[in-house]
Amino acid sequence: MAYANYNDYHSLYFGTDIPQPEALGWLTRASDMLDTFTFNRLHTAYPTEYDCKIRKAVCAMADELYKVEQQRKAVAPQIGADGSYHGSVSSITSGSQSISYGSAGSGASVYATAAADEGAKRALVLNAACLYLANVPDANGVNLLYAGEGRYARRDNNGI
Repeated sequence: MAYANYNDYHSLYFGTDIPQPEALGWLTRASDMLDTFTFNRLHTAYPTEYDCKIRKAVCAMADELYKVEQQRKAVAPQIGADGSYHGSVSSITSGSQSISYGSAGSGASVYATAAADEGAKRALVLNAACLYLANVPDANGVNLLYAGEGRYARRDNNGI
């Protein structure tokens, strides 16, 4: 189940990168990741007053996932059948015959880094979610992105 649809992506978030035929797949993937980031709180305590922020967060996450995939596809032809990289040469050393190829390291875009590293991809997508969901509580008053438990998990009338 996706928390947003193509109309949300195009008209609410004003996204332009994801083509309409592919949008539902990316929005569903982003929704699944949001469920992971929020510990499935949206299934039990969906905060209807923050519906717009949730839909925008999913659209932003889908945008990031799509851009990472486009970067991965752009680099894929440079990886040979044997797993060797055939990209641009970044340095050559004659002394021990060393050749270095360009990679998703320093100077590369965040999308190139995320395409090469699952942890970087997760951080990029979580960052997109945080732009919209920081300090947004679920219907029970628990911050959607809060990972802890105990007395600080819920707000009460005393602000605790």
